[in-house]
Amino acid sequence: MATRDPAAKRRQLLEAALAEFAAHGIAGARMDRIATRAKCSAGLVYTYFGSKDDLFDAVFDTIVERTLAETPITADDLPGYAGRLFDNYVAYPEVTRISAWYRLERAGTGRTIQAIADSAKGKVEAVRAAQKAGTVSDRFEPEQLLMMVLTLAAMWSAQTVEMIATAPDDEAYRRATVTEAVRKLIS
Repeated sequence: MATRDPAAKRRQLLEAALAEFAAHGIAGARMDRIATRAKCSAGLVYTYFGSKDDLFDAVFDTIVERTLAETPITADDLPGYAGRLFDNYVAYPEVTRISAWYRLERAGTGRTIQAIADSAKGKVEAVRAAQKAGTVSDRFEPEQLLMMVLTLAAMWSAQTVEMIATAPDDEAYRRATVTEAVRKLIS
């Protein structure tokens, strides 16, 4: 007889939903495809998550928590931090896709993601402290500098249309460019 493990089923549903949402966004995602991929009924998906928006939010929260855990900031080495973020985004390309879908389809809903808010506050304070210590230039406000570092790592982790048209796919070169750009931003 099969043992029921609600935590394992929840993880399975989140993995199936991650693939579906990364490919199709919220509007294009289908709960029946998620259920099929997770080997359960669509009703069970709703039992666990209530709605498609709730499921997307759970997926987003999961990838945010994983990314934050795997790439803690080191304000005294922002180029290294940017490189580790780049590596994380390369290892998990669905993160940038889900983040884009979040901005397109869930921003403005009033939902606060406490993990992101807390992390951002801590990162800004770490950058501010590094600026006060003189290890990071104060040419930019800490919030601006942090956003530039995060954006460089995320946007350069995947080839853009412009990169595809003008240069070979060279992940090591893109990573080196990100870390060098951050090095120049902070000097």
